[in-house]
Amino acid sequence: MKWAKLGSMALLAFGLTACDSLSELTELEVVNENNPDRARALETAGDVESLIASGFLIAYNGTFGYGRGSLMMSAAADETTCSWGNAGLQMFSSEPRVAWPNRSSANYAFATERPWYHKYEALSSIYDGLKAIEDDPDLCESIDCNRATAFAKFVQGYAHGGLALMFDSAFVFDETVDLEVDVLELQAYPAVMTAAIGKLQEAIALSENANWSLENNWMNGYSHSGPELAEIAHALIAQFMTMVARTPAERANVDWGTVVSHVDAGPDEDIYINGDGEVNWFNDLIWFGAQPGSTSWGRADYKTIGWTELEQGTGTGYQDWLSASLDGRGDFELQVPDLRIMPDPDSSRVEGLDFMWKGNSTFRASRGTYHYSMYIHKRWADYPEAGYTAPTPFILYDPMQLIKAEGLWRQGNNAGAADIINVTRVGRGGLPPAAAGDADLVDKLIYEYRIENFIGCAGCAFYTRRGWGDHAPTGPNHHQGLVEGTQVHFAVPGQELDILQKLWYTYGGVGNEGGSLSAPAAAPGVDNRGGTQAPAKLIYAFNGMDSIDERLDYIYRDSGRRTGPAQLTRH
Repeated sequence: MKWAKLGSMALLAFGLTACDSLSELTELEVVNENNPDRARALETAGDVESLIASGFLIAYNGTFGYGRGSLMMSAAADETTCSWGNAGLQMFSSEPRVAWPNRSSANYAFATERPWYHKYEALSSIYDGLKAIEDDPDLCESIDCNRATAFAKFVQGYAHGGLALMFDSAFVFDETVDLEVDVLELQAYPAVMTAAIGKLQEAIALSENANWSLENNWMNGYSHSGPELAEIAHALIAQFMTMVARTPAERANVDWGTVVSHVDAGPDEDIYINGDGEVNWFNDLIWFGAQPGSTSWGRADYKTIGWTELEQGTGTGYQDWLSASLDGRGDFELQVPDLRIMPDPDSSRVEGLDFMWKGNSTFRASRGTYHYSMYIHKRWADYPEAGYTAPTPFILYDPMQLIKAEGLWRQGNNAGAADIINVTRVGRGGLPPAAAGDADLVDKLIYEYRIENFIGCAGCAFYTRRGWGDHAPTGPNHHQGLVEGTQVHFAVPGQELDILQKLWYTYGGVGNEGGSLSAPAAAPGVDNRGGTQAPAKLIYAFNGMDSIDERLDYIYRDSGRRTGPAQLTRH
């Protein structure tokens, strides 16, 4: 029997149920049962390939699934607006901003726990798959190990990148970790993002000249070739490099020349993931924000769709709304000359291309009428209308080009930036073209990105707004940053801090928004329960599961919503 000193890390909340007590989690010497489980479960080459293939589903669901943070981050970024309490929406978007209740017992603790643990569940799957290939090269006689390894690296990059975007610090976990001897330590988000980009670069190297294609269900509905997977990885790197910034200074210091090169190497079309009707591949952000047949859930926030009225001087509603006190804000009709938002008065079209007027809000007035909006997004309405089986966006081409435009602008190429801006500003919005000499060129760029990528990317509105402007009070001066008091990232989830016996902490509220970190904020020491620090047992999602069927059943069962829209009640 092998014994191991394992690092201060718990990969899944699920694993807690396998332990009799907290003391079992804090033993310095514990039985390492992971390798025997892997040997029992991964008996064939097909098992190994299936486990690696499942990694993307798990990581994707940890980003787009219900209660994975995407809803509340969208609302906190003033992309969507909603005052229902579900999934932390009201708590995270109400003003004045307050601290996130980062306790494992909090009502909406799952909104940060699920993104955290799902990413590590995905990394656990990839770890077992890659170690199995390493231990038994003969598996490659039955499966394409080059394809499996390339996809594994892609998932590792995607999962680590998601952790670096959302959390102040995280663990870097890959197949180089020796579970017998290594002690894993939390690393600050810049180091985690460096690891993520490194994995994506490995995926590119293994994919860009390959002649294989992914199976149709690996990225549901699309059999991407090796070169196409490399292009998607390039796009993710460009997104990650820009969105990881917590402050305008960090975003300004991004290597924008490299960002532009990754955008240019990325896809020349939109990349989608097919829904499967609430079974496994479910996009909760699209479901929440694209329901033209409903008056009950998210609306489009005026702070995103109202800017052009101010720019073009076509009305005073938005400026009056901004100038009013919070209690004085409510529903009003925009006069926005953007065809994506307002209908063309000279045509029979009664809706904008992407948005539509929906009438008075149905939110509770007691929670703040500043949440109100009369508009809803409809660009992806075919998804809920088709029973959640239509394609949903994963990476959209036009927003990626607008990231390139920002890179050109930051390098002094205003004319090149304006040309890209006008593709959508003029081509879809019907607005007057931007020019290189416009004093508000960057404002026009930001507006285009927000409209074109509206609920098209989980967390992206939040991740970009924190880098586009400083925190500012909500008020008459339009600003590009987050509302003062909005945290720029999340602490390590409270449940994980409990397991690790690290000091409890959180972010949120004026003066505690967070910021640039070069070291993990989750400092060791005496924990909030009075105990002392001790290494925690490494818990695998699949500990004790004897077959690949058990593992995949767990993965697919856990990845679904569990509660469908018809059963989800507002509160």
